[in-house]
Amino acid sequence: MPIPPVPVLMGLAVVWASGSVARPAAEPLIRVGVRVAEPVVRIAAESGAVLFDAGTGEEIGGFEPGETVEVRADGGALLLSGTVAPRLRSVSTIRLEDRNGRSVEIDGTAYRGRFELLAVPGGGVTAVNIVHLEDYLLGVVPLEIGPRTPEEAAAVSAQAVAARTYAVAHLGGHAEIGFDLYGSVADQVYGGRDAERPEASEAVRSTAGRILTHGGLPIRAYYHSTCGGRTAGVDEVMDRSPAPYLRSVSDRAPDGTDWCSISPRYRWTQEWTAEELNGVVRDELARMFATEPAQLGRIDDLEVIDHTASGRVHSLAFRGPAADLILDRLDIRFALRDDAGRILGSTDFELIPGGAGSARLTGRGFGHGAGMCQWGAIARARAGQSVEQILGTYYPGAALSRIY
Repeated sequence: MPIPPVPVLMGLAVVWASGSVARPAAEPLIRVGVRVAEPVVRIAAESGAVLFDAGTGEEIGGFEPGETVEVRADGGALLLSGTVAPRLRSVSTIRLEDRNGRSVEIDGTAYRGRFELLAVPGGGVTAVNIVHLEDYLLGVVPLEIGPRTPEEAAAVSAQAVAARTYAVAHLGGHAEIGFDLYGSVADQVYGGRDAERPEASEAVRSTAGRILTHGGLPIRAYYHSTCGGRTAGVDEVMDRSPAPYLRSVSDRAPDGTDWCSISPRYRWTQEWTAEELNGVVRDELARMFATEPAQLGRIDDLEVIDHTASGRVHSLAFRGPAADLILDRLDIRFALRDDAGRILGSTDFELIPGGAGSARLTGRGFGHGAGMCQWGAIARARAGQSVEQILGTYYPGAALSRIY
């Protein structure tokens, strides 16, 4: 039986290469974009900071504990305020470290590791946290799954494995702009040291180095809040190729209820008046189709065109005297925003006919629906299921592998 491919960690990217001997890889450093192209970024350090020219490695300045420094960009160079400014020559990328290796603050949030500050072409500053993967997860897991009780520990561990797998699979994902992952919902929500919680830290440490693989490669470990009773195949809800470990699976419990029925977002109703459809919704449609709202005319009606295999809406039409627009999958959720700008809970819904150009949806679940259902995992953990059982349910056919 051939030995499966093993990971070799090289800089920002993970290269998976076949070999006759499986050797553990070192824990990688990960680069997280916690502020991206911001007009100003405010920095501080618990023990004071030392600054380096990231290009040459030469020390070029520093500042004291309790001092907050504002960073801006001008013409490809970083400009710093405060006492450090007169001593600092013009550079485009600065490495920032706490003098005693403690924490660095970016806009008031404390982070482990060190930072790079990059002047963005065209203006703005990007702050990149360079941190060991396990330390990164300490600030991800508690925000992605929320505060949890001891009886829910298996769900927290499953979340740690999924988040680690996602991170490993996306190393180098945004290399063209200087980092691997966004520290937001664009990838995984990351709150740094300030977000850490004891139960999440224990889950990260107890699963250290473990990821999900398929065919020897890290899987695309998508996860979401609430599936509503059945997860979706990834190609049903995203413009992504299908994967055997991201197929639709039932979330039905032995008692006939759905595991994720404990979720506050298990079932929902959302309504739009005619004015709202022709306000925030039409504005978003105009943005998506790169036109002006007036060019679309009025939106008078919605029509479900077809459904996916798991029962979600695949295509939805937006009708009007001058409009006949059809969106599918995730685009539906982004178009159907509420008056606060929040996207639609899921594409698993029924359209209830309204009057006078209004619309009403009754829906199930929250999130895209692919991969692990977090509320389902929480309920399964309460019932005594192990982390292996939870991951095996939501990522069928994936193997739990230790890579370092």
